Amino acid sequence: MKTIFKIAAIFSLVLLFACSGYGEKVSYDGTEIYYTEGVSKEVADKTGAYLEEMGFTDGSPKSVQLAKDENYHFKMVVQQQYAQDTTKDINFKALGFLLSQEVFDGEPLKFHICDNTFETIRTFPIEGSKQ
Repeated sequence: MKTIFKIAAIFSLVLLFACSGYGEKVSYDGTEIYYTEGVSKEVADKTGAYLEEMGFTDGSPKSVQLAKDENYHFKMVVQQQYAQDTTKDINFKALGFLLSQEVFDGEPLKFHICDNTFETIRTFPIEGSKQ
């Protein structure tokens, strides 16, 4: 019995630490918005409010992640069938441009489509209006 308890405890710790690598989290109508160091909770909330306003957050489960280095990064988990579907590229670029303008004050943005662990599949650089 002690062995089962130890295995369960170790599994729980591994799961806890594995998931915490995505950053802090806020949720808006089924959409999880993770944000990493360099991105404030206010920016995460502003992103969530904007996504909610535009109808992106519709109650269905979705996950995005915000990061920042010299640029903001918006990482969106997509289903596997859309990962290489270039017919959706204009939609991703349009969403990236709107986020740049409405959330990130015209700053350049890198829009990533990702697998379910936020590993980037493709990236779309968004110029922004503050060039």
